[in-house]
Amino acid sequence: MEFFEPFLEPFYLAADNVFKNMFQKDIQSGLIQYHDNFITTREANINIGIIGDLAGSVIYSFSAELAFNISSLIMGMNFNELNGFVTSAVAELSNIISGNTMTYLSEQDCHCEIKTPEVFLGIDSMIQTKNSVFTIPIRSAIGNFEINVAIESR
Repeated sequence: MEFFEPFLEPFYLAADNVFKNMFQKDIQSGLIQYHDNFITTREANINIGIIGDLAGSVIYSFSAELAFNISSLIMGMNFNELNGFVTSAVAELSNIISGNTMTYLSEQDCHCEIKTPEVFLGIDSMIQTKNSVFTIPIRSAIGNFEINVAIESR
């Protein structure tokens, strides 16, 4: 997959690495989209702030199906509602992907840190971002999600 924005590829590579290592699942990226604003399109949304050489946020948007599957794989229990256990699991997964992304960026001499994840539930809600948003749609055998990147270089 080719990325026209150099800061997008580390997010995809990190997600791919995490899914392979944690779940033994491959992911596939769809066509990257550009938006002026971010409106949620999936049920579980995790917003992680980024500070340093790049500033802004990344919002991971998980389908309910994927959120339940992730939670079941991590905790060994079945889930069918977006409760605290489920949101905690997808927030932690988002944190892991973001941390790995920061490692990839540091290898390119771009140094950033991540903030504490914020959870937003529901579809068709606007999450305010300072920057425009690049959306990387992701498909996997256990469900679909999006990585929504709204960052700028400092």
